[in-house]
Amino acid sequence: MRSSDTFIREQAEAFVPPAPEGYSGRIAKTVAGLKARGDARLGSPRGFWRPLAAAAAAAALLLVSSAAVFGAKPALAAELPGVNGLVYSASPSRAASEADKERAEALLSEAFRALAFRDHGAAARCFREGALQSRENYLAAAYADHLLSMADSFPGSTETGAFETTVLNADQKAFRYTVHAALELVLRDGGSADAEGFTAVIWENGEGMHIESIKMQSEGFREYAAGYEAAFGAVPACGGSFEFIPTANACLSCGRICAAMEGAGSRADYLTRLLAELNESSASPGEKAAGFRMVNAELERVSADITPAVISAEETAAELMYRYWLGGKTGEAADFSDILERNGQTDLFCWDALLEAETVSLGVLRPLATVEAGSAEVLEVLEDEDGLFKARFYVQTHISDGVSQGVGEEVLLTLRRCSAGYEVIGFDREVGDGRYIYDLKPLARAYKAAGCSWQEAGRKAYEEQHARLVREAGAAADP
Repeated sequence: MRSSDTFIREQAEAFVPPAPEGYSGRIAKTVAGLKARGDARLGSPRGFWRPLAAAAAAAALLLVSSAAVFGAKPALAAELPGVNGLVYSASPSRAASEADKERAEALLSEAFRALAFRDHGAAARCFREGALQSRENYLAAAYADHLLSMADSFPGSTETGAFETTVLNADQKAFRYTVHAALELVLRDGGSADAEGFTAVIWENGEGMHIESIKMQSEGFREYAAGYEAAFGAVPACGGSFEFIPTANACLSCGRICAAMEGAGSRADYLTRLLAELNESSASPGEKAAGFRMVNAELERVSADITPAVISAEETAAELMYRYWLGGKTGEAADFSDILERNGQTDLFCWDALLEAETVSLGVLRPLATVEAGSAEVLEVLEDEDGLFKARFYVQTHISDGVSQGVGEEVLLTLRRCSAGYEVIGFDREVGDGRYIYDLKPLARAYKAAGCSWQEAGRKAYEEQHARLVREAGAAADP
């Protein structure tokens, strides 16, 4: 931010003591008089330099008279052409005061806070006019965005909250401060990530402090900057498009983000959305082309995992859970015989499906309003050989009870290939809550440990849960 000429003049007039004739008038008269005498003495080699020497002496008089003012308030010289350089050169370097360090820390915190919110207009106001657009500052801003987006992108990770800056030490020379500081990611759980060291140059004028440059110093930044420019080309001296930074970082990190995601379908969806975002970006054609190459290469790798066999297995899982929840609408357990073989590994699922229907038929719960087949996604393939396909699935079924909608659940299925596609020969739940995990499974395990066959163990576990439903229905019917 630059002060106006009027503001600077007012500040100078307020601090520089006026001379009786005015310095500019004195200098002009002195130079004119000495020049006239010099012209009369052109024959003398030394006479030629006297006007210049007089002018220099007069200028020196001006600076000496102002020295006390600019020494006490060097920021007033920051925007005075011809004076600022002399004041800066003549000023000694010294440790910044605690008050100045606090002001610098507040300014840097404000700048990084704006960058965290991708408010580049607010960030620019923390910098000297146009300084944010430099290559060095652009890469620092891109790296800050990268730190935040990477921490937020990985599923299950603790999300980041904000940046905090801490000034470690600072030196002042006239109207410039060299600040050594640390940038820290503050996590929403109260913790923090490793601090990133950086050096900032801060310029001060009559209106306050403004950042000239930020130079990140970590090895992580050096690797990031090298990777950024290797992918998108060298950042020009005047910086780049700040609107492109989030998309650029997503392109650079798409491989790592996808590796942390479960399910090829979810990865493909994410990459497809990224391609659409890239297509709508205002980036240069060269930057877009580089982004398309990275994302399409990752999409090709992900698509190789979405085989017809996987699609068929996902369709079977979605159909299985649709029929399960349909009993909660009709009050009758669905027929699974065409997609499921009842055996020791699927028996508890069948009893659970019957109990789900009985919660409605016995009047324990009101019927579901709607039940529609949804979709399933393979999260992890555990076995795929000898005609068997065992995997963890995430299944989304579209249901509504009049208040809430949709149910998502994780199930473990073992499927056997058949002429129609797949047949379920194994079912289990390892995560989540509900009757299967907390009631049926522990009861059946106990009965098997007591010597019951799987058929007896499943039936006894069902009978206990059925009796409980009857009691709940009777309690609900009593006035």
